[in-house]
Amino acid sequence: MSKINKIIAQETIDSRGIPTIEGMLTLESGEEVKTSIPAGTSKGEYEAVELRDGDMSRFDGLGVLKAVNIINKQIFPKLKGVSVLKQTEIDQWLINADGTKNKEKLGGNTILTISQLVVKAAAVSQKLPLFKYINNLYNQQTKQNISIQKIPTPIFNVINGGRHANNNLEFQEFQIIPSSSNKFADAYKLGIEIFHELRKVLIYRNANISVGEEGGYAPNFPSNIDALEVLTETLVRKKLKPGLDIFLGLDIAASTFYKDQRYYLKNNTHPLSKDEYLEMLIEMDKQYPFLILEDPLSMDDNNSWVKLNASVSNDVYIAGDDLLATNKSRLEKAIKDKSCSAIIIKPNQVGTITETIEVVSTAKKNKIVCIVSHRSGDTTDTFIADFGVGVQSEFVKFGAPSRGERVVKYNRLWDIERHELNNKS
Repeated sequence: MSKINKIIAQETIDSRGIPTIEGMLTLESGEEVKTSIPAGTSKGEYEAVELRDGDMSRFDGLGVLKAVNIINKQIFPKLKGVSVLKQTEIDQWLINADGTKNKEKLGGNTILTISQLVVKAAAVSQKLPLFKYINNLYNQQTKQNISIQKIPTPIFNVINGGRHANNNLEFQEFQIIPSSSNKFADAYKLGIEIFHELRKVLIYRNANISVGEEGGYAPNFPSNIDALEVLTETLVRKKLKPGLDIFLGLDIAASTFYKDQRYYLKNNTHPLSKDEYLEMLIEMDKQYPFLILEDPLSMDDNNSWVKLNASVSNDVYIAGDDLLATNKSRLEKAIKDKSCSAIIIKPNQVGTITETIEVVSTAKKNKIVCIVSHRSGDTTDTFIADFGVGVQSEFVKFGAPSRGERVVKYNRLWDIERHELNNKS
């Protein structure tokens, strides 16, 4: 009863008002699962290609009818009657059918729709919670034995900047990270309380409290340091000990302001050389209780990555997103170069769940911290929450503790902790 009876894809709209793919898979048993695919606003050049229509007469060319038709007319007929328990074989068939390095023929969004549907349907067919099935899949594929011990620590993006907000902040995400010693419920509560306190501080400072694409506030501060100072003030007002109870994180997305071997920040009198910018990062790390610095340098500035990773405290994770793009070969190069100590995991950057698992496994084997992440253009699908638990990533980040497409994922983690984590059935 685990065989595929029907797959139907259609367009749906993501959190930015942009089309994406929604897929439905029906088993021969009659059981049905759905999934929908996120998309990034800030995309790395090494990511799998999103297949878009390019028809400017609808959705400004961003429609996904081509991808939908590929699923309905080309992929489904080939998979009808195939068991969803054959995840590795199905994913490999999709990779071979595409035949390109970056999924440009079928599209990473097309391929991921099928891959996620198969995982969800397999979990249903086996009468397992999704996170437990993913854990079994991970262990079977990697020949490891990762047991489910806890919910990953959440990273909350409470101030949006860069391409995620219409303000002066070049840095893309200003994050708060509760101590990993907390249960998820306590970490979630703390993140929400800080988020509300931050709103009060912003109002007091006559700052804008509108929100960006990932649900965080988007104040029009003159500089990135102003945002860090407000976050620090908020933590003090909550009587929290920065660096002990709570930490700060940044997704700097430095590739967005790197040009001609220089880093362009509005508040500097001149573009910064690589060495000047690197020194600025090191000094900033000394002043604030950072735990994670994501994409602190351009993806093309590899030597500076190596220098920064060697210069910061062992307690600070240098995380690669644009640099690594959930790509195994790029991760292996980073491990060899010692250019980072953490990786952002986004399934839609690579295309299939088995490829994503392989990247996570490579990271774990080399003591690289895994941060399972949403995208700025997201949906109310909670697959990524179960995935983070199933592979036991150290961290997850789904945006701010606000907006439906963000909190539905945090709420899913909360439900797993409350109702399912210790259920052995």
